Amino acid sequence: MTMSAETLQNLNIAAITLASLSGLFGVYFVLFVIAIWSTYQKDNVSSKRLRWVTVALFVDLLIHFISRSLQFSRARLQRDTDEEMRKWSIPLTFLGNITTTFAGLLSDGTLAWRFYIIWCRKKWALYIPACAVILNALLCWSADFQHLSYYHNSEFYENTLLLVTTDIAVVWGWSMFVTNSMMTGGIIYKIMSSHQRTLPTVRRGSARVNTYVTALRAIIESALVTWIGILLCEIGFLGPTHGHITNNLNMGYVIISIIPVFFGISQSLITARLGLAREVRDIDASGASYLSQSATHLQGKAQTFAVFANVTTHTDAQEAKVEEVDAKIEPV
Repeated sequence: MTMSAETLQNLNIAAITLASLSGLFGVYFVLFVIAIWSTYQKDNVSSKRLRWVTVALFVDLLIHFISRSLQFSRARLQRDTDEEMRKWSIPLTFLGNITTTFAGLLSDGTLAWRFYIIWCRKKWALYIPACAVILNALLCWSADFQHLSYYHNSEFYENTLLLVTTDIAVVWGWSMFVTNSMMTGGIIYKIMSSHQRTLPTVRRGSARVNTYVTALRAIIESALVTWIGILLCEIGFLGPTHGHITNNLNMGYVIISIIPVFFGISQSLITARLGLAREVRDIDASGASYLSQSATHLQGKAQTFAVFANVTTHTDAQEAKVEEVDAKIEPV
């Protein structure tokens, strides 16, 4: 059976997408297990909610992975028929797009809540990011559901609506990039600025380690991984193909297909960090209680322990509300 140039191109793109998606999903699965383990058997409400969000996002991304895998499987059959479009191509495209939007909503929703907590529960820190995340999701869903118009008027869909949906996808990408840049930059700034104010009270020997730990915390809690993924997506949209803008084709399609996994990785990292931070606090609390009952000759060890506790559970005493980020995991 002779393969058309368009079918060959679709097969190549589907193969690259599946290979990239498989590698990233393997990394994400490991982080997902760590995130669930870190919050397992914790009875507090915040841990339960974080765990449910993590599980819901994993199920969504698993469906996304299966839909993209089936697209590659169908592309290998080399069928360019209306029947193939109706039974497989359109449903799989719709499913892949709708799961991408939902993954972005869950991931950015978690990030918006962390932004609100870290910025001392100020009203603007909740309403502005939340509205931006919701409007962005509605924008993308409007494009996702337009694919179903193929069943009513296939000609109009292929000649007009398909171009509109790809343009909306580009707008969605840039809108999400701006929203995440605001939240990611704001979280990093708040955490690092709070850290700088505490440096004079920390011993010189532990200040460098303290800075590294705080920087790692800022990277995780700001969902910098998601921001990098969205940046790659925007670069993909602008990548040249035969002298034109890709508009969700070729490299742009590959990146927009794998970007939901970036959302999952960031969300799992945030959940794991909060879960593990609680574990460290529990260990530190029990250790501090034991050391307080020790003899005078153990004061040197107690001092060493205090330095360790300060590094692993660093908080800013000058920002009482920011302290709640580490002292108490808020509901998501």
